[in-house]
Amino acid sequence: MRLPQLDERLQKAANLFPACAYGADIGADHGRLSCYLLANECCARMCISDLSAPSLDKAKRLITLHGMADRADFCVGNGLKVLHKKADAIAVLGMGGKTISAILNEGRDQLQQATLIVSAHTELAVLRETLVHIGYTIETEEIAHAGGRFYVIIRAIPGETEYNPAQLLIGPQLLKNGGEHYLEYLQWRSDVLSCENSEEGRIHLQMIKEAMKHAGTCE
Repeated sequence: MRLPQLDERLQKAANLFPACAYGADIGADHGRLSCYLLANECCARMCISDLSAPSLDKAKRLITLHGMADRADFCVGNGLKVLHKKADAIAVLGMGGKTISAILNEGRDQLQQATLIVSAHTELAVLRETLVHIGYTIETEEIAHAGGRFYVIIRAIPGETEYNPAQLLIGPQLLKNGGEHYLEYLQWRSDVLSCENSEEGRIHLQMIKEAMKHAGTCE
């Protein structure tokens, strides 16, 4: 049976997920990412969780339909509290930056040096700052375009680091390496910030414009 198709956001998240014995998809919703990771043997077994029982039922039906329910632990619960064994890699996607930050802070003891694949719809600077706070460094950042907007998918690994304000706002690896959609992403961020009327917004807009200028001269 044909697997569900992933949009660019979920596909890039899947590409960043390391092959492992036990992975976790926190806030799995429809379960497409988990289904892909299990089917392609990226994860031998997975914890698939959601705060919503109806959402988790959708994921369970999908995984069962493809004959992989025996390789999944389905858990209704809040954040990383659902993890009852060590996960090698953990995905937390599709929420705001403050929400994901709260999940990581509150579940810090459950991380146990797992690789993190995270993507927030908003407040990316807050999320990056949280990663630093919990002892993680950003290894890779990818930009995806899906549903008419841009997303940044981050892979972080244990390690001490510090980032300056521009790195927290835009992304240390994006500033260093650019990549697919980079200039379009910066322009989109610039357009959004241009509508804000605050001192913080003006400072952030200037950082974005400096990054655009630098990216243009490096092409």
